[in-house]
Amino acid sequence: MTSQIIKTSAKKNQKDSNTFLNGIKSQYLYIVCLVVISVITYVNILPNKLFFDDEELIYKNIYIQNFRYFPKYFTENMIAGAGKISNMYRPILLVSFAIDHGIWGLNPFGYHITSIMLHTLNAVLVFLLLLYLFKNSMLSFLTSLLFTVHPIQSEAVIYASGRTDPLYTFFSLLSLLCILAYIKKPQLLSYGSSLIFFILALGSKETTIIVPALMFIIILFQIRKITIRMTLKIIFILLPFLFVSIGYIALRLTVLNFSNTLNFYSISNIYSTNIFVRFYTFTLAFFNYLGILFFPTDLIIARTIPVVTSAFNPNVITFVILISVLTLLSILKKSGILLFSIAWFLISIFPVSGVIPINNIIAEHYLYLPSLSIFLIIVYSVLILLHRIQNLVVRILIISLGVSIINMFIFRTIIRTFDWRDPITFYTLSLKQNPNHIPMRNNLAMAYAEQGDITTAIKEYQTIISLGDIYPQPHHNLGNAYFAQQRYNEAEIEYKKALKIDPNFYFSVRALKSLYEKTDQKTKLETLTNIYGLNL
Repeated sequence: MTSQIIKTSAKKNQKDSNTFLNGIKSQYLYIVCLVVISVITYVNILPNKLFFDDEELIYKNIYIQNFRYFPKYFTENMIAGAGKISNMYRPILLVSFAIDHGIWGLNPFGYHITSIMLHTLNAVLVFLLLLYLFKNSMLSFLTSLLFTVHPIQSEAVIYASGRTDPLYTFFSLLSLLCILAYIKKPQLLSYGSSLIFFILALGSKETTIIVPALMFIIILFQIRKITIRMTLKIIFILLPFLFVSIGYIALRLTVLNFSNTLNFYSISNIYSTNIFVRFYTFTLAFFNYLGILFFPTDLIIARTIPVVTSAFNPNVITFVILISVLTLLSILKKSGILLFSIAWFLISIFPVSGVIPINNIIAEHYLYLPSLSIFLIIVYSVLILLHRIQNLVVRILIISLGVSIINMFIFRTIIRTFDWRDPITFYTLSLKQNPNHIPMRNNLAMAYAEQGDITTAIKEYQTIISLGDIYPQPHHNLGNAYFAQQRYNEAEIEYKKALKIDPNFYFSVRALKSLYEKTDQKTKLETLTNIYGLNL
């Protein structure tokens, strides 16, 4: 079956594949350059502290701090070890954090080393994948270089909990390379390895569900003549991957459905209930992504965009026309690279496009893997331009401009690493970019409280409540601040306000218990126990 697929490949591709397999050592200079540049770009994150999502996933997550909780990684939600509920299930991510904690404890240095290593390995794997597919060292290297240094990748690399994107990408790329090795030379080891890496990627991030579709297009790309029969044979090869995907989806919708997997929105709105609105909104996100890719000046963690409700919105119309024209152009011009890039982008962006409602409409780290296709188109276009221009001066100017852009990207990424140096610096900057972002302001207030600046923390919590009194956390945290200042009556009031907003917010129940024990209020403690039970 597989041999028939291989026979249909072009003789040139067969010869080039052998060259790839036999001459991989000749590419070591490119690989060394990618490694060195990646380390230079991100080495500045090593002094950065752990904060933001690191609280739930690392330094307040008891599961990753003790391997006796290892089975719970695979049966509970991602932040259960911090006493919280999430609809995210990423056991392999927790395993990676547990390994880091076993080596480094809570020293941020070690977690950041792992992030740099993963991103660097991904750069190399991207290079190898593109080299195998397109047999062009310069095209593969320059695309991988853009992937390595572009500032849009910084959100996924700079802070420890952003590791989920580099981690799932790492295992996904390994899975893709192994399936290509199997197509080239059918062996159980390469096929089994591809399946194992796919499962590991699924355990790293739910986005991995699209990998079988990526496998399908890269295998098709190796075939000169595509027939229905040949397509069916490829699908047969991918059946185990499809079965794993179906089983994973079934588990996530049943026993692993921790908090409404298919909808992050507790309160329904037009975005969460209307798939067309989500698509319309994605088109706006798409052009925002393009803007960041070409002009990565403003990098924002709490990025927001308005919901688009009309099919006649200019973004919707332009997106449909753009994709249609590019696809038609790639077919007419028989440009496999362009067609491959379009397919790669649409497939890899699909899980975060909004078809399935997710917690963010737009986020820079969503582009970690999809951006590869944009970089590929850019580099391919530039190389074609250089090939067609005969004037040496113009060629030198284009090359010089390209080098300057790469250097600017490296510099911009390094500057971004300073933004993540510590929580106060990061949250303050983020609030300048988005002043009304309540979760970010709450994080800033908590950072002040952790540093002992309780007075400033109290002011921030009060500001949050004035912006929109709909969350229990600000009242609870304000109560904690009052408790720290021994203002017990005011603390009690805030804890009760938190419970009025969310009667199941047990953090405030436990805080009230501690307060009543501290102040020896036995009657109130007894009442609290009667309401919530003995196991507070």
